[in-house]
Amino acid sequence: MASSTTSTKTRDVIFVIGAPGAGKGTLCKLLAEDNDLEHLSIGDLLRQTVSSPNAVDEAMAGYIQRGELLPTDMILSVLEPHLKKCGDAGRTRTLLLDGFPRQLDQAREFEAVFGTPKLVLFFDCPEDLARERVITRAAGRAGDTLEVFNKRYREFGELNPPILTYYGNPNDGKTIVINTSRSTGESYQALRTALDSSCEWLTLTSKSPPEAR
Repeated sequence: MASSTTSTKTRDVIFVIGAPGAGKGTLCKLLAEDNDLEHLSIGDLLRQTVSSPNAVDEAMAGYIQRGELLPTDMILSVLEPHLKKCGDAGRTRTLLLDGFPRQLDQAREFEAVFGTPKLVLFFDCPEDLARERVITRAAGRAGDTLEVFNKRYREFGELNPPILTYYGNPNDGKTIVINTSRSTGESYQALRTALDSSCEWLTLTSKSPPEAR
């Protein structure tokens, strides 16, 4: 299990958190393309893992089919191969972890094994709009139903505040909050503007800090 693994050199990671329908996947894809980052959607990764012909973990499949949170050691074991590719040719890019962490113990265990994230991006979107987006896309993705959304949003409302508190020290600039209730273009521009004011982001992307430009 990942929780028993000793800490080793891994890739630079940015956590991306937000409610279902907050625009994580869309905005992460744009950000990755424009800045040569790798975008890894946790939800997509888990669905691919259990749908693989070689999938043997029935317990994991059960959690995913029921729309339940996976135990922390289980989800970290799935993430581990992607995080330990820092020495492979072409695999040294900063990793956007879209949809992780979903609860505080995941963040703490991740840090114990893989180190702290460089940044935490919180995509903030009102519940009504997030619900509308999820239901609108329901025809294109299995599991996007009103019932599943309501369950996941309740969990988000309970589990996300402790994560923001944990990473929300205003003195270290680690957490960046973006209002994603606007159009994709407007939300993405707000994200880029906020990131360009972050010294950590500028270091990750090898750009000059604002005062040097």
